[in-house]
Amino acid sequence: MKDCFPLLIFIAFHAFPVAIYGQNPNPSATLDAFIEGEMTLENIPGATTLIVKDGEIVWIESYGFADIENSINVEDTTVFLLASISKVFTGTALMQLAETGAIDLDEDINNYLPFEVGIPGFESDSITFRHLMTHTSSINDGPAMSGYYGYPDPTITLAQCIQRYFDVSGSDYSATQNFSANAPGTTYSYSNMASALAGYLVEVVSGIDFAEYCNQNIFEPLCMDHTGWHMSDFDTNEVARPYQFIGGNYQPYPHYGFADYPNGQLRSDITDIANFLIAYLQDGSFNSSSILNSASIAEMLTLQIPGIENTQGLNWYTEELFTATQTVTTWGHNGGESGVSTDLYMDKSNNIGIAVLTNGEGYNLYICDELLDYGLSLTAAGVGNPVCDQVGISEIQDSFAFFPNPTNGIIQTNCAIKSVTLITIAGRVIETIHVKNGKINLSKYPKGIYLISFIDSKGIVHQKKIIVD
Repeated sequence: MKDCFPLLIFIAFHAFPVAIYGQNPNPSATLDAFIEGEMTLENIPGATTLIVKDGEIVWIESYGFADIENSINVEDTTVFLLASISKVFTGTALMQLAETGAIDLDEDINNYLPFEVGIPGFESDSITFRHLMTHTSSINDGPAMSGYYGYPDPTITLAQCIQRYFDVSGSDYSATQNFSANAPGTTYSYSNMASALAGYLVEVVSGIDFAEYCNQNIFEPLCMDHTGWHMSDFDTNEVARPYQFIGGNYQPYPHYGFADYPNGQLRSDITDIANFLIAYLQDGSFNSSSILNSASIAEMLTLQIPGIENTQGLNWYTEELFTATQTVTTWGHNGGESGVSTDLYMDKSNNIGIAVLTNGEGYNLYICDELLDYGLSLTAAGVGNPVCDQVGISEIQDSFAFFPNPTNGIIQTNCAIKSVTLITIAGRVIETIHVKNGKINLSKYPKGIYLISFIDSKGIVHQKKIIVD
């Protein structure tokens, strides 16, 4: 057997089971009941909820079904389609390019495009990156968009989609349907295709496929290991099925995507969303990584067009949430697609972020109100940001085996250890577990993902994710 020694200190882990009251750092039966009541009223089959405060997760809980037909519950590892919350990630990517000087937010996007894009009747007026990020570009969502869907992923590329829609020679170009009769920068009109164009510009300017750019520059620095732009990034069983409620029954939609994907096709789980929210609340920093500097974060969370739309920042917008005692102006974004309703908001003054992801078509803001209200009453434990698997810790090598994994309770190891340390998402030790005859008994623990830690004979710290199902 391999020589190993137990780790007697704990390491925080950024993925942990939900739908388990004992694992939530601050469980509340009252809040559970409210959320479940809202799900019933709004016909939401499954939901996952989050509160982060002062750089850590202080609430994480999931409810209902990710897949009704197969009786699969929602857990913290369940991946949801984010819908238009995706736009703040696209805006983050564009802002990174501005921060490095690769672009200027107020310059003409045609300086970078392989074909000219202009508003019919206003061709001499520049469309800028800022226009795309504030829905003032005068780009409409035309009927051609319905042809960009694929099941489960689109069959044409982002570049092909953009060329077809915006190039005057494109097969989907329409001067009347794809654009409004206004000069860019003069009116507000929410535009999905403008956000898709923004994502394409990230691709053109960086020289990297947009999805891969996000992987390298946003998801990896934030340890968002369960986040991706396409269904092909996931095991289908990990993704919540979208539902509509018709005639008293839930009817599933097939998993879908669209070629204009930077505007709404991102999928993620709630623990990854926690890392993203924490980074924005910490002025762009997460553990030892940074996705934006504080000036860039401040600009994104500044009203950009108060004379046109008095809630709009750069991709983010303000939303009023209501607690028991006050009205709080938050920054955030919601999302809605077929079988999907999502919300994500930040109260910067109190260093709180909240999120609700669902696979139904209901209204989530009352849940958001209650999450913020509860978050205001909580105190962070002081454990700091969720720790990435790779931070200062070596991964288990194949020679250190733990099996079966997933397990229904008993795992076997070939590592000569007397005990392991079991750790929660909040960075707390659950307990030290003794290893008997190479076996570790996890049968008393609820279903979910755990981290076990130990050190080998060379003093190297190892960790291993264990799934109890």
